[in-house]
Amino acid sequence: MLRVHEQNIEHYRRLLRTKLSEVETHFIERRLSRERFAIEMLKFMTRGETSPKTDLFGKATLRTPS
Repeated sequence: MLRVHEQNIEHYRRLLRTKLSEVETHFIERRLSRERFAIEMLKFMTRGETSPKTDLFGKATLRTPS
């Protein structure tokens, strides 16, 4: 999912390097903003997801019996 947003951003950046009307430029800039927001939301939503057998750094955790 993240890759799709990154590809869209690159596409919009390429479009901004072309000759566009003011209306088209504003439209592309809004789309860029939405794609960047979507990436930030994906990062936010997935930042707490870790495997129960690993810590935040991917190291195995040892569980002691209670």
